[in-house]
Amino acid sequence: MPAFRNILIACLAILLCSCMATPELRMKSADMSMELKQSAPMVTSVAFSPDTRFALSGSVKETATLWDLTLATAVRTFSAPSGHMGGGLAVAFSQDGLYGLTGGTGLKIWDLSTGREVRTIGDVRVESIAVSPEKHTVLTVGEVSPNMVLWDMDKGIEINRFYVPGGIVENIAKSVKFSRDGRYALSGDWVGRIILWDVAAGRKISSVKADYGIAFLPGSDVRSVAFSPDGKYALSGGEDNIVRLWSIPSLSLVKEFKGHTGMGISSVAFTPDGRYALSGGFSDGLMKLWDISTGVEVKSIMAHAGMTGFSSLAISQDGKFVLSGGDASTRIWDFATLEEVATLVSFEDGEWVVVTANGYYNSSEKGDQYMRVTVGGKPYTISQLRESFYRPDLVKLALSGGSLKNFAKLADIKQPPTVSIVNTPARVDRDEASVTLKINDAGGGIGDIRLYLNGAAVMLDSSRGMKVVSNNRNEVNKTYNLKLTRGLNSIRAIAFNGDNTMQSSDALCQITASFQTDVKPSLYALVIGINDYKNPKLQLNNAVADAVLFGSTLKQSASGLFDKVNLKMLTTAEATTNENIIKELKSMRLLNPDDLFVFYVASHGTVDGGEYFLITSNVGSTRTEKLKSDAISQATFKELIANIPATKKLIIIDTCNAGALGSAIQTAMLTRGMSEDTAMKVLSRAVGSTVLSASTSIQEALEGYNGHGLFTFVLTEGLQGKADKGGTGYVKTTELADYVDNEVPILAEKIFKKAQYPTISISGQAFPIGRVQ
Repeated sequence: MPAFRNILIACLAILLCSCMATPELRMKSADMSMELKQSAPMVTSVAFSPDTRFALSGSVKETATLWDLTLATAVRTFSAPSGHMGGGLAVAFSQDGLYGLTGGTGLKIWDLSTGREVRTIGDVRVESIAVSPEKHTVLTVGEVSPNMVLWDMDKGIEINRFYVPGGIVENIAKSVKFSRDGRYALSGDWVGRIILWDVAAGRKISSVKADYGIAFLPGSDVRSVAFSPDGKYALSGGEDNIVRLWSIPSLSLVKEFKGHTGMGISSVAFTPDGRYALSGGFSDGLMKLWDISTGVEVKSIMAHAGMTGFSSLAISQDGKFVLSGGDASTRIWDFATLEEVATLVSFEDGEWVVVTANGYYNSSEKGDQYMRVTVGGKPYTISQLRESFYRPDLVKLALSGGSLKNFAKLADIKQPPTVSIVNTPARVDRDEASVTLKINDAGGGIGDIRLYLNGAAVMLDSSRGMKVVSNNRNEVNKTYNLKLTRGLNSIRAIAFNGDNTMQSSDALCQITASFQTDVKPSLYALVIGINDYKNPKLQLNNAVADAVLFGSTLKQSASGLFDKVNLKMLTTAEATTNENIIKELKSMRLLNPDDLFVFYVASHGTVDGGEYFLITSNVGSTRTEKLKSDAISQATFKELIANIPATKKLIIIDTCNAGALGSAIQTAMLTRGMSEDTAMKVLSRAVGSTVLSASTSIQEALEGYNGHGLFTFVLTEGLQGKADKGGTGYVKTTELADYVDNEVPILAEKIFKKAQYPTISISGQAFPIGRVQ
């Protein structure tokens, strides 16, 4: 019978796993739901690190994802296959938080800082892991007798085995937990029995068997057990949907908590103060909070929906957060309110996304394309919200316990228009074509319109000067004359809603241009260095020297590679005002699609009110109102870059952040808006160009390295040939980005003993920018 039971459960797990291509995630509100577009495995176990900085989630695909909750990112994935049909991967942290533990075939120990497997202990499948609170010892349970073993983690050796008379079936344990002092252990097994163990002696103290059986699955799992913080009580949960409270050491029944339905309880836990219990129901998806003293259900929420349900929960040691796993997600909850803080999804191809309850997110490069949201009954991808809801800084704020209640909610965003390309030729015999867009207002108004050519933005229309079609007041037409490259031209058009918070789905077309030309691509560069400002407190020492170094290096490395190298250098206070820089950027609208455009600036930059500002020489006051009028805003800069017709653009921003303005200003800036690295990533995707930025917003861009800023010095070394890792004789933009990304942090630590991590965002085409001399 146990063999039949195991096969049946394994088949069920495989069936559930096969349904994970597009599982619906829990409804966020009456107006919004979330759904996956890409395969993500069911989460079967979760764990908090002791300091709550990290989380581990194990999956039915026998992989584990390490999440850095302070950075709101997935760090790495561990694979621990066991060949066990339909199994899930158990996970845990070592007591010092330095190592991750996973089940599979044997117990695997991972160095979390490097991702390296330290050792594998044992060679049988591990179903559950319990780490001793005081020593580097760990208990594992599996499906082969003797299935409960105490191990020395450091030495990788067996310390003791735990046996129960009665045959192999009664030795198949399902779950195990240590008491807070490490003296005792609880195990729950397949036959509905809970056993209290003396760990040091390796002997049974007491045991009890409850009626956990249900009709269609022979057996009686105790799927989860837990000790109260004072060690006086135990919790158990299993197939019959009842949470039971037991006294220690007799294991006599004290209370029963009833309320779950479906296929049993998958996880139970005490709160750190021992006043409450939490339970998760596998197929009902409910997380319930119980008052231990009264037995009353305090709260019940739908945590993980669908057949894949609720698999595991953990409570942080400080009692502030609850971690749950189920369906295709790991979720974090505020314990005080049991309101969702964030949903974490790790996709099978390594992409990931972290989304707060009101829609702000952080993601890997493609992660936001893999999740669909339904707002007002209509489906959209999260990537359509990137320019307003891609806010890693707000996700970090939420995961640190901060409130996002004063920020806009995704469900409140007005719908974007629909866009189609009409009356546009598929073939032309000249170097330009008229592209006509038909834009339908879906109720949210019509904002910016953007056209991309071969991946790069070549036109951004914010004029709202559109002709209304007389027979439909919600429809507008707009025609643009686009310069084309010879051969195939891929065109993408989008339009935003009225307040530019959500973009439409893409409208796509292709135009083949068959014209003859002898003109070769030219490189145009606008290089800016600002030392002197209206406000003398903003004085910089190396910005002009950095700009001169970069400009001369670029001109030398690009020599002979292009028809012409046109480099404009702006370094005086008169030439680096916002008015003059804007004028120079507008002059670049005469470029051709095959030309290359490089923008470099060494100056100050900061983020305020959710927007990045490039601080120009005319800036005196750094108050928000003055920045908006005197500096160059992110929106203005984005429009200027997007309207340069070149399809190959490289943006380099070596700006000292708000930290250079003083710690008080830095603190104010960083709490009032997105971070600089977020702004650069949004800019890169918006204009379809690679952006290299000197540092993230909480670090200084280090100056004083050979008379230059560290970032620019490394950048120029890469241009001179060090970035040509393939030995091709050319330096591509992607190679330059990789070189800067790798070398700046190493030199910052080695020379300055400080951290500096550039922001690298690659978008659009990769292209050679220099030749190794």
